[in-house]
Amino acid sequence: MRKILGLGILLFAVGCNQEAAKMPKGTSDAVTATSFNSSGAPTIVINAPDMMCPEGCGAKVKEILSGQPGAKEVVVNFDAKTATVAIDKDAKFDSDAALAALADHGFKNSSLKSGVDGQSQASEAAPVQ
Repeated sequence: MRKILGLGILLFAVGCNQEAAKMPKGTSDAVTATSFNSSGAPTIVINAPDMMCPEGCGAKVKEILSGQPGAKEVVVNFDAKTATVAIDKDAKFDSDAALAALADHGFKNSSLKSGVDGQSQASEAAPVQ
């Protein structure tokens, strides 16, 4: 038992002393931020407090909102539990339908945080049941 414990400690110590892999030169330069709503389309912000992970829930919220008529672009801020939707000026975006679609997929506490006029509507918007 002591040998196994000693071997485990040795492996741990050796593993911790290894230098982290370095990125090839120029790799970090190749990563650039993407722009959102570069056309300046009107936006709405939706609270989605039921998101539990960025990879699953965050991606699903983006997918649902991107599929709504009139949605031009969607960006999800997982840390803030919000999604911002840029709306096509020529199409009608129905925020009630978007909230219903989110509720249908388990995001039942979603609500409209701000509308196209930029005014906060959080106090007026009740969570979707």
